[in-house]
Amino acid sequence: MTTTGTVVYSQDRTRRLRLALYVALGVGAVVAAYAVWVLVGVVPDDADALTYGVSVAVVAAVVLASTGLALRLLPSRSAAAKRACVVAAVLLLPASVVVGQLGFVAIVVALSLLFLALIADDPSLDAGPGVPKGHRP
Repeated sequence: MTTTGTVVYSQDRTRRLRLALYVALGVGAVVAAYAVWVLVGVVPDDADALTYGVSVAVVAAVVLASTGLALRLLPSRSAAAKRACVVAAVLLLPASVVVGQLGFVAIVVALSLLFLALIADDPSLDAGPGVPKGHRP
């Protein structure tokens, strides 16, 4: 088992994970905006929508928090960052059920993030300073 100080991702994988996490953060922001719309615009007209609005707001908060934590830990490229990326992807999957048609986008982002977080990576492949890309030893 790896320790939290061990580097588990290369710079390239970190860059790709960061991009996927920003997309997941965008999905979370859209879900949060949808939750606000449901709570402010729909609930006064339909009291049954309150439960749905609160559940969408909770999903948005969980997705935003887990994705933010993963983004915060990612620069360390440690095992903790890997776990945070996996948790963010896993929490994004059930969120897709709650958000309707946006759920397809959430599933694609979650599976991409999960794939990037879990496939094997060799951090020793990072090119050192002054070594052009493609000319690794």
